[in-house]
This record gives sequence, C-alpha cells and structure tokens, in this order.
Amino acid sequence: MQILLIGVNHKTAPLHVREAVSFSKDQLAAALPELRRSVGEGLILSTCNRTEVYATADDPESAAASAGRFLATFHGVSHELLTPHLRQLVDDEAVHHLFRVTSGLDSMIIGESQILGQVRDALTAASEANSVDTPLVGLFHAAVRTGRRAREETDIGRNALSISYAGVNLASKVLGGLEGRKALLIGAGEAGKLVAVALRTSGVGDLMIANRTVDRSTEMASELAGDVVTYDSIQDALGEVDIAIVATDAPEYIVSRDMVERSLASSPSDRTLFIFDLAVPRNVEPSAGELQGVKLFNIDDLGSIASENRRNRQNAADDAEQIVQDELGRFMSWWKSLDAEPMIRALRLRAETVREQELDRAVKNMPGLSDDDHRVLETLTRSIVNRLLHDPTVYLKHQATKSELDAARLLFGLWGDDVAPGSER
Repeated sequence: MQILLIGVNHKTAPLHVREAVSFSKDQLAAALPELRRSVGEGLILSTCNRTEVYATADDPESAAASAGRFLATFHGVSHELLTPHLRQLVDDEAVHHLFRVTSGLDSMIIGESQILGQVRDALTAASEANSVDTPLVGLFHAAVRTGRRAREETDIGRNALSISYAGVNLASKVLGGLEGRKALLIGAGEAGKLVAVALRTSGVGDLMIANRTVDRSTEMASELAGDVVTYDSIQDALGEVDIAIVATDAPEYIVSRDMVERSLASSPSDRTLFIFDLAVPRNVEPSAGELQGVKLFNIDDLGSIASENRRNRQNAADDAEQIVQDELGRFMSWWKSLDAEPMIRALRLRAETVREQELDRAVKNMPGLSDDDHRVLETLTRSIVNRLLHDPTVYLKHQATKSELDAARLLFGLWGDDVAPGSER
C-alpha cells in the first residue's frame, strides 16, 4: 500500500480553479463517504490555498485517476479545466509535502498559524465520516506533531503574518495608512476575527461587523468595540467605509457589482473603496473591481507581501525544514514497518511450527525424558529460534526496502502466509 496525494494549491492552480474545487464544511460531510466509495481510505484538506486529497492505495495511478474524477464530478467541473493543474505525489514525496504544509513552509504566508488547526479539522471530519483508517490517521498525527515541533523549536511561527493580517497590511499600503479609517468586516468566523483584530491593531476607527448569525457578530462587536450591521444593510455600510474585507465560507457572492455601484452613487468622485476578498470561493463579484474608485483584491494578490515575508523568514524556514526531514525519516520507518509486520509474524509462526514439530519428533525418540529435561529442551529450542531471528527481524522492521521485503518472503517461502509477490499490504 502506498500514500497518495492529489490536488491543487496556490502554486499549481489559479484562484478560479482552486475555488471551483474547494469544499465547505457542509460539503465535506457529503463528500468524504463518496471519496471512500470512489478511492478507498481518504481525507480532504481544503483551505483558501489548497484542496488536496490524501489516500492510501495499492495502485496509486488508478487511485489518482479516480480521485481526479471524484473532484471534477463532485463539483461539476470539467476534466479539461482541472487536470492540467492537479499535482500528484506518492509515498515519501507526499509525506514530505504534508509535513511542510503543517509546518507553515508551503503556505503563501510562511509560518502562518491557521493551517495547523485546519489540518486537525480535516482529520476530525474524515474520522467522523469513517473515511480514514490507521495508516492515514497515523500520517496526520505525525503531520500535526511536525507542525507543532516546527513552531515550538524554531522561529517560523514567531510574529508570523496570517493571510488576514497580510490583507490588512495591503489595505494600509493602498490607502496610505489606516489610522482613523472606517472599515466593514463581513464574516465573523475565525478568519474574520483575525481580520478584526488586525484592523483594530492598525488604528482603524469605526469598525462595522456583518455576519449571517447575528449573535456571532454581536459577540465580536462587543469584544472589539465595533458596531453590528445586518446582511440587509451591507450595501448601505459600503457607502460609509473606506475598507471592506469579506471572509465568509459562503459558496456564492455576498457582495455584487451592482451592490458596490449603488453604494458609491452618492460618493465623492475622488473616493477610494478598498475591498479585500479573503474567501475561497470568492464572495465579491470580480467585476466590481472595474468600477471607478474601487480597489478590489483577492488572496492571490498578496504576492509581494508573501515574497517579503519569505525572505525575512528564510533562516527560520531552513530550521523548520530540518525538523520536517527528521520527522519524515521517523514516519517512513514506521510506515515501512507496517509492510514488514505481517511478514515478520508469518516468519515467526513458520519458525515456531518447525521448532514444535522437530521437538516433538525428538521427544518421541527419548521415552525416558523427565519433565525437567523436557522444559530444558523447550527453552533451548526457543532460544535458538529467537537468536536466529533477532537480527533479521530488526533489519526487516526498521531498514528493509520493499524489494528486500519481497526477497525475504521469497527466501523464507512466505507467499502463502502473507501476500503475493509484488503486491502490498
């Protein structure tokens, strides 16, 4: 059995492709059982920067094709649109990638902290849907441990930007500072709260918060001295603010071009409205950015900030990569041991069967053997078998490659006890 990763991320696919195959929490509940039927054991990691399917398979090429069809079919996306952007990795390359993801090394903003919680949530969702077994559970526990070590033992996460903070920094650059500015936040989830805190830290004056669940926006407004805006009043609020940041998990546009145009109707001609669409799928109609006075940005427009952040964190990134390599070796040793365990059990069973048969034959030829002498022979033969098998067992469990495991099966005649030549667990 091999580990398979197939999916898209911010390095392989533009935003319009990523948003086409992203999964909301509600969609995951329906998608995971379907993934299990289509591919087998599997997990979906879907964030603003990536949608990746992790699976285990005897035939990675066949499983990758099935996973690609699953992504396209579930979202009603054409294979022609999706296939050129899919990235496929197998075994240690897939594990290495996942460990870099949890360590914040593969994020658009190096070291951002949200990804670790998102990986935990992906595992929880898969576990609740019964779409994962021990191999993938072990992989994702190792990935979380790697990400935690990277943040505890290096400076990769120290004072790190989040995507939310990067968006607020971009607003400050575009508008020439945020001191005293008026802002509207649409979405009061985890990302929205980070945005709200960043806006307050940057000196924003009036802060309005809109959320589908009014209780949530009321709670956040109370914490951050903001004002609650209903969804029905978003258009009016857009006419009053300098900054609008949208961060919901809605699958449709919350802010339309028409809504923005109407909000600007009575504004001065020199007014600038900065809108940052943090959501994937996007929540702001892209054509709204064509309106005079509107500066519309999305998550892929953070390139310059991301590049600067990457340069500033290069030493910490190098340190974190060393931890990734350490944990990669540790995990792959465990993973290979899963291949070895059934064969080692079969080998020891074969040896024990031979030992018992030969001991019985010997005892029958010694009719006057006492019980004490029988126990001595029993202990002696067990000791011989254990000593003979000790070194091969250690090597097979911790160091043997797949081809060496196959050779050992052939050498000891274990195909009937374990698995067929060339196959996996």
